[in-house]
Amino acid sequence: MSESVPDKLPRLFLYAPSREYVRPYFERMMPEYELTDSIADADAAVMLSTVDVYDVDEGLNVNELAPLRSDSPELDCELRFLNDCREHGLRYVLLRCAPVVCTGMQGYVRRLAERIYRGTYIGLSGNEAVRSVVHAVDLPLVARLTIGNNDIYNVTDGRETPVNELADALAWRMSQKRLMMLKPKWYKLLFGKRKMAEASRSLCFSDGKLRSVADYQPTVVVDYLKNHVYDQHSL
Repeated sequence: MSESVPDKLPRLFLYAPSREYVRPYFERMMPEYELTDSIADADAAVMLSTVDVYDVDEGLNVNELAPLRSDSPELDCELRFLNDCREHGLRYVLLRCAPVVCTGMQGYVRRLAERIYRGTYIGLSGNEAVRSVVHAVDLPLVARLTIGNNDIYNVTDGRETPVNELADALAWRMSQKRLMMLKPKWYKLLFGKRKMAEASRSLCFSDGKLRSVADYQPTVVVDYLKNHVYDQHSL
């Protein structure tokens, strides 16, 4: 008797404009799919967008109903993705990610990490500002749980992470670099009112909508940075 030919894996169109650094996480953590670059050949689709599409510069619990930046290139990408999925009858999910932490990351956390690495980072002592972040290891998991919902979700690690705590975790990851911190009066004197306001500004996003449909435990970014044991198999 001849051996049966295994069924082909369903094909997943992963659209991550300017965030291709997350692709290895999907390749490793979603083996039940074959990734394809052609939406026409796909059986399902995932877009990794960004919370930068929201027209907000500060605030807490910003949800999917917040106003959008009409001039946002990311929003243009979202609209094309949604139209293409509907045109091809694809089941999809669109994930608006908080700043992603991982190898090859870009954006807010990368800029912060680069300043720490160069030794040019100066923190604000007692800073109460908080930010949303998410680690790339969670994105394939969230995609698996939500593909087919044909909806849009914010994705964070579920915490309002203090900026000082995030900087400390990044510094720890870099062979426990020491951070320079200034008291508010000295920080203001050195950098001025505008930089002081920027440093103390909070911006966090609600993942409540996602949590209402997906039962999972997010990876706390600062814990991962401090406790994950990196080896030759780590991404």
